[in-house]
Amino acid sequence: MSDEINDNPPSENGKGGDSASAIFAAIMREAAEKARPKGAKFAGERASPPPQSSQETTEPSVVEEPNPAETGDDNAGTGEPAEPQRFRRIPLGRSHQSRGGSSLAGGFFRTIFVVGISAGLVATVLTWFTDPQFLNPAVVKGLQLNAPMLMADTGATPTPVATPNWHYRIGIISGHRGQDSGAVCEDEYGYPVLQEVDINFSVAQRVVAKLKAENFTVDLLDENDPRLDNYQGVALVSIHANTCYDFGEFVSGYIVAKAEARPDFGNDSTLRECVALNFGALAPLERSFVLTLDMTDYHVFRKIHPLTPAVIIEMGYMLADREVLETEPELLAQAITNGVYCYLGLSGNVSGLSPARADARYLVPLLETPTPEWRR
Repeated sequence: MSDEINDNPPSENGKGGDSASAIFAAIMREAAEKARPKGAKFAGERASPPPQSSQETTEPSVVEEPNPAETGDDNAGTGEPAEPQRFRRIPLGRSHQSRGGSSLAGGFFRTIFVVGISAGLVATVLTWFTDPQFLNPAVVKGLQLNAPMLMADTGATPTPVATPNWHYRIGIISGHRGQDSGAVCEDEYGYPVLQEVDINFSVAQRVVAKLKAENFTVDLLDENDPRLDNYQGVALVSIHANTCYDFGEFVSGYIVAKAEARPDFGNDSTLRECVALNFGALAPLERSFVLTLDMTDYHVFRKIHPLTPAVIIEMGYMLADREVLETEPELLAQAITNGVYCYLGLSGNVSGLSPARADARYLVPLLETPTPEWRR
């Protein structure tokens, strides 16, 4: 007889039964056999996927198989060696890539659509609430069609819209302004009764007003204006009056000079002759050719841009021509303005002022002649 105690109760047929753990393992093994897919080697493995087409683009993705002990594998707790864990590649279908491309294109077109609608709404709102008189009427007039010019038979094909004159910059210097009084006329007691700076400014501001009325861009400049450094424009005119000194004889007339360093037949000469001819046509004065170094080597000529045509005009002597200088500033201003028109027309800068027009407001010199270099 054995002293060991048999824990297993006898079965109905009188034989000893299996242990409870062995019975449980048998039940789980039977359930796993039923749950295992066809073609799988063990219960935790899925069926092999069908072969992929060579045209499909796949991305490898590592999937770790579950632990058989956690999934109720029949090798758990039986002492049998567990099968090695397996890894397999899961293909990514085309739907992922196509979905990404379509979403990017859709977002781009949605952005364009939103921006277009927003711009239209802003433009509409601004149109409703903008005053029609917001733009300068002179600018609007300059941008309109120039019917007389378009109808004129000039032999050239005109542009649909005339170039606005404010595109061209003109400099007008009021002599001695901001610096000193210039020449001075005194009475018998030595008190100043007439100053050159006042005569120059009276004429210069009228010239500026007349040019601006034609929509030109005009700068009224002082004698030593900082804007004169490398100044660029289509023309520059410095307005002065001559001395009030008594020479003991009658000395009268106006003088127009350019820089001695500039060519005798260049743009500076054209501007000089236009101003001189038109000034003499209106002012009751004779042209004088008595030049000084202060005129031919005028300090402004050395400051401005080399390609800016410039002249200096002495409108008359403050002693002999005092009456004209004091009482006719409007006439003198119109004479200088006509000289500027003449130059712009000859240089082709302003087609509307061409000398071929019948209503030309200025005279055109027939021949450009260099001013004699006489000096006192």
